[in-house]
Amino acid sequence: MKVEQSESSALQLLLLNELETAGGAISFRRFMELALYHPEHGYYASGRARIGKEGDFFTSVSVGSIYGRLLASICREVWEVLGSPTEFTIVEQGANDGTLAADILGALIHTEDAFSKAVRYRIVEPLTINRERQQQKLSAFPQFSWFGSLEELPLFTGIHLSNELLDAFPVHSIRWSGSAWEEECVGRNAEELVRTTRPITESDLMKSVELLPTNLPPGFRAEVNTGLAPWLVSIYEKMDRGIILTIDYGQAGEDRYAPHRADGTVLAYQNHRRFTDPLQEPGQRDITAQVDFTVLASEARAAGFEILGYSDQHHFLVGASEAWLRSLGYSAIKHQKDLRALQSLLHPGTMGRQFKAIAFGKGFSSQTPLACFNYQRPGVEVL
Repeated sequence: MKVEQSESSALQLLLLNELETAGGAISFRRFMELALYHPEHGYYASGRARIGKEGDFFTSVSVGSIYGRLLASICREVWEVLGSPTEFTIVEQGANDGTLAADILGALIHTEDAFSKAVRYRIVEPLTINRERQQQKLSAFPQFSWFGSLEELPLFTGIHLSNELLDAFPVHSIRWSGSAWEEECVGRNAEELVRTTRPITESDLMKSVELLPTNLPPGFRAEVNTGLAPWLVSIYEKMDRGIILTIDYGQAGEDRYAPHRADGTVLAYQNHRRFTDPLQEPGQRDITAQVDFTVLASEARAAGFEILGYSDQHHFLVGASEAWLRSLGYSAIKHQKDLRALQSLLHPGTMGRQFKAIAFGKGFSSQTPLACFNYQRPGVEVL
């Protein structure tokens, strides 16, 4: 029987009704998908997501335009390594309101050189509300076009760029029982959403958990992102030559299963407050899961990419900013705002160590590392 209207949110009611239809439980991945991307009530799809001081969370983009300008310098270096093609495509996915794109192109708009003339900016954006915000912010730039999915992209040479995209992919939640991995699902207790477990039956999930450690304490929780492989394959098929560069927060290797991660990495954010229970107020809060960079690198290799670099954001931006910092000389006093923003991005106690950058190449020379990976730590060896 359908759940009747109550004081619960519209999405809460939708979830309770879906639980009724599904026999009492749905995967956490399905819950996260609806909570973030339901066309009407999802946190992102509804336009409720806000970044910055007045929003729910900060990103590197919201710290200042220096971040986008440094990424623009990386794009220029990628173009040079590719032989300075007459058409160079920057594909951004997860562009939110278009701020990063505006910062990157803002760094090029005053330079009438071969690189700026070669750049074509393509945004992959399935959400109508985000596309409207992007079109408004980027109306002054002529190099733009939008695509609803990776599959709609034409073949390109260039860079696929994303910042805090993968942490918003819906994930499966799993728990170690002491003898086997079990799927953690979302069930109900009256009108309340609760966690429950069931045996793993989905084939992709079963294959993924076969690679996970089993020397963990009972109750250890982890996440599996089965969306990574098809995402990478889609980009590989659309990329003629170039790189993927993605920046996000997460871990690699054994650090993923450190004792302090026993409750998993899924968190919710609202008004700059962090919540450990993602089931509360669905559609009202951002929900994220930290990236397993070891799995990401493995899936990238399987798709055909070469791993070009892996670094925490501190060392990544040290390399990316070195040439700019050296160029300042005695004019550094005029760039105090940018320098303060860069200091925040580099700070090891916050963004500098929490965020990681990883790059994959296709038909891209790896003999000399990109400047942003000159000082990479911890490096590809830990993947």
